[in-house]
Amino acid sequence: MKIIIKNFVIVCLFQLFGQFVYAQSDKIEKEPLVVDEIQIDVKSIQIDAKLKTATVELFLTSYNRNERELKLNTYGTQLVDVKGRKYLFGTLSLGKILVKLEDKQNYINYLMKMDEPVLLTLKVANWGKEKPKELILVFEDSEEEGHYIETAVQL
Repeated sequence: MKIIIKNFVIVCLFQLFGQFVYAQSDKIEKEPLVVDEIQIDVKSIQIDAKLKTATVELFLTSYNRNERELKLNTYGTQLVDVKGRKYLFGTLSLGKILVKLEDKQNYINYLMKMDEPVLLTLKVANWGKEKPKELILVFEDSEEEGHYIETAVQL
């Protein structure tokens, strides 16, 4: 009888411990995406089926101790659907700067301050109902003028 009770207690402990480990694995957070001392965080993704638009909002936060100029390539920054098709923006805003596709503006220059998140909003027209797969973000390297970094932000 003692062996049965002992085995029962062991089985219960394994089940309890196994559920604890499983519960803990759900709470694992992804490491933040940091590229060229800029942390990129997804704020929101919105699909409007009636207007056929997709809107993605990101927070960009500079780790650089000094102010840093961010030169964003507007035409390189694109939204990618689940089939891998890339879409140009209808409107793109960085902080208080707003660029429309018809403006034909290649770059946005923005002065970032350390630890002050800046909101980047990309709105794409003619979008389907599915959630976008990723956003391709293209900006100039802070240490090498003329060299651009392309980063895929998983959505």
